[in-house]
Amino acid sequence: MKILRLLTVLVIAALTFAACDDTTEGIGGSITNKIDNINISDSAFNVTTKSIVAGAVLSRNNTGLIGKMKDLETGNYVKGDYMTQLSVLPTFSVDTLDYIKQANKGSIEADSCYLLVSYNASYGDTIAPMKVTAYEMTKPMAEDKEYYSDYDAFKEGWVSENNQHWSSNYNLSNTSDVKNFKIYLNKEYKKDGKTYKNYGSYIMQTYAEHPEYFKTNYKFLHNVCPGFYIKNVGGTGNMAKIWNTELIFYWTRHKTIKAKDGVTDSTAVSIGYNRFDGTEEVLQLNKIENDTENLKKLASQDQEKCTYLKSPAGIFTEVTLPIEDIMNGHEKDTLNTATISFPRLNNENEDNPYNFATPSTILMVQKDSLQSFFEKSKLADYRTSYTASYSSTGSYKNAYTFQNIANLVSAMYKNKAEGEKKNAKWMDEHPNWNKVVLVPVNVITTTQGYTTVISKINHDMSLASTRLIVGTDDPDKDYTKDEKTGKKVASGPIRIKVIYTVSLKKNKHS
Repeated sequence: MKILRLLTVLVIAALTFAACDDTTEGIGGSITNKIDNINISDSAFNVTTKSIVAGAVLSRNNTGLIGKMKDLETGNYVKGDYMTQLSVLPTFSVDTLDYIKQANKGSIEADSCYLLVSYNASYGDTIAPMKVTAYEMTKPMAEDKEYYSDYDAFKEGWVSENNQHWSSNYNLSNTSDVKNFKIYLNKEYKKDGKTYKNYGSYIMQTYAEHPEYFKTNYKFLHNVCPGFYIKNVGGTGNMAKIWNTELIFYWTRHKTIKAKDGVTDSTAVSIGYNRFDGTEEVLQLNKIENDTENLKKLASQDQEKCTYLKSPAGIFTEVTLPIEDIMNGHEKDTLNTATISFPRLNNENEDNPYNFATPSTILMVQKDSLQSFFEKSKLADYRTSYTASYSSTGSYKNAYTFQNIANLVSAMYKNKAEGEKKNAKWMDEHPNWNKVVLVPVNVITTTQGYTTVISKINHDMSLASTRLIVGTDDPDKDYTKDEKTGKKVASGPIRIKVIYTVSLKKNKHS
């Protein structure tokens, strides 16, 4: 019964606390259960925030970006290229080579070959003319290395301007459910002193001579096709979010059908094709170029007005949590909940169809653990890292809200206390001990039975951008009026709202 009464008190306190608005009104109250000697108290503390230029981010991703365009809200240009390798199934075979020879005067030839670039999202002006070049890789990228979005495939020797390459003009005006464009690989292809009709003929003839090269991805990448570097070489105005790149080649076969009379033989003509896909089993890397100077200017000049969340590889928001203030006088108490919300500022022109999307999900992670989180493919553990989705409705409208980061606050406070016991200069050596970073991410889920679980968290490589209310420790800074609408707009501070549990009985005898 004691447990039930305690839970009831906690629920009431939480509901009462959640109902408060963003002002200081109602902060600092308490509820006491004299029967169980339990005191529930709440408080709120200002946090400070600032923009930081993201720099390069871990590049391996399930999606790619191709194109170049300008973010109308910030004036920042972003360009995307990508590298993709292709996967081969162990069961791969080219059907009936003898019949293909019959159709090509004894030679094994492909009628046509192309890269099919499929995208599931587009940004900007879809009718803007664009040009892309596909370079065959010199060698496959190593699997045991981490690659960041600022990699230079040419300088690092993965690609050369002298490599075989193919170009294509395209736009993104495709209105069908299946959106793609083609890069044809039909011109003569030369390798190891031999000339082939096209890239598909090279693949087929290599298979005829060395079918063992097609048994594993490793053999295929190192002996047949190292991959392709897809580079934007012309046009500004749109970008495509690539979900798959396929190498497809078509061939014709002739089969002679013997006549029963032995005189009037006939020929059956058919067309077939083979394909190789980019999959999770092989590398796909994004190359992102941002206007770095513009990003630095945004992060510094707008610091008094807002912070930014901008992807890909754009701007993150750094948050300093008032850990010492939260725990001051509550060192022996239980921190039940710690809720923090980061309100979004609307775009100056919210109805512009070319606005970048608002990041759908963000990650909160300790600043010093940011790099390792992605390199080690970690998931949010809700102790030192959390995810939150953008909400346009509800109690925390137009904001990202972390409902309870109490574990993080407690862990930071404990680490500080233990560190200072061992080293008097610990705080000087760990200046980021109370800092976290908000990062736009892409969350991949899988279904296990009736449960959906997070299987992977990657940097968000889509075009997304938004401004957040800046957090300040100025107690007088609270609300301002939007000059256009006359409505009150929060401009700070951002508060972390906490609930403690204090055992009065314990304190009485301590």
